Amino acid sequence: MRALTAALGNPQDAFRCVLIAGTNGKGSVAALLSSMMPEAGLYTSPHLVRLNERIRIGDREISDEDLKKVFEAVRAAASTTGDLLYPPTYFELVTAMAFLYFRDRVKFAILEVGLGGRLDATNVVEQDVSVITSIGMDHQQFLGETIEDIAKEKAGIIKGAEPVVVGPAADLPVVREKAGSRLIVATKTDYDRYAGLKPRLIGPHQIENIAVAIRTAECLGIAESDIVRGINTAEWPGRLERIGRFLLDGAHNVPAAEALAAFLKESYPEGVWIIFGAMADKQFEEMISILKPHARQFVFTRTQSGRAKDPVELQALIPESQATMSVTEAIQTAVRHAPADTTILICGSLYLIGEARPILRTC
Repeated sequence: MRALTAALGNPQDAFRCVLIAGTNGKGSVAALLSSMMPEAGLYTSPHLVRLNERIRIGDREISDEDLKKVFEAVRAAASTTGDLLYPPTYFELVTAMAFLYFRDRVKFAILEVGLGGRLDATNVVEQDVSVITSIGMDHQQFLGETIEDIAKEKAGIIKGAEPVVVGPAADLPVVREKAGSRLIVATKTDYDRYAGLKPRLIGPHQIENIAVAIRTAECLGIAESDIVRGINTAEWPGRLERIGRFLLDGAHNVPAAEALAAFLKESYPEGVWIIFGAMADKQFEEMISILKPHARQFVFTRTQSGRAKDPVELQALIPESQATMSVTEAIQTAVRHAPADTTILICGSLYLIGEARPILRTC
């Protein structure tokens, strides 16, 4: 990644930035900061429907024309430099494209880490603030089999002198050791310090994300009025998003399923119908077990991704459930059979949410 960005003239050095790592919550924190700083660049992943979603300035996605221009520029650099150890991965290409797009357009960018931190493609920047939202078990095949191993990888974004803002679930020994006296642990108290907060992001877990965003914004010198406005206007599609009778949440690992279950217990004590699909490399059995007490019925399905778990195998975990072979069929099944006053939750994968949203928008 350093060789690729060098071949492009190191566009990541042309703007200041904040770098956000974490198992869950990093996208929400990025969205909150973007809402506070609408002229800043915003780089997130994955996208739900279009690649353009990943590269934005405020809520303005990169155009198809500009996307093509930066892709061609990055591809040309990758093909002409002799310093690459291997052809750049998809994520490395898109990250370089984001840096190139932001170079002449923004003075500041909000960057979300893709996977881990230490070896992530985004970790070639020198950020003003390092953020680690949470640390939980996910991507163990890449990051390690223990919380300590995963924490070490995520703490790998921490550089030399910048403030390090973490959520309570990321306040771990390896992070504290790497951050030293620069560590700032965000708590609900930080949320409570601000009057007039009416966030659109719902769920008790979002209070922690908002607190992380607040402490990060304070490190950046963002005005209190902009912080409050940003919190009250920020939206993050596919994260407890309501569309008609449907509730969409991209919970795709055990900590996210636990947060979703806590929300369901508080907000839907009567239970919901659940359309669930997951990638085969995820801890889907444990996720289903966590959500089961809140499910009046499961409808299992799969996305078009080759990594998707077979819904028939998922159905075997809950014999009284239903299995469908497409997201469209799952939605039709739930609409046909769920009582009219019942909320239908779609969850288990951001890929699932990405396929479901356009279908629901046309219903």
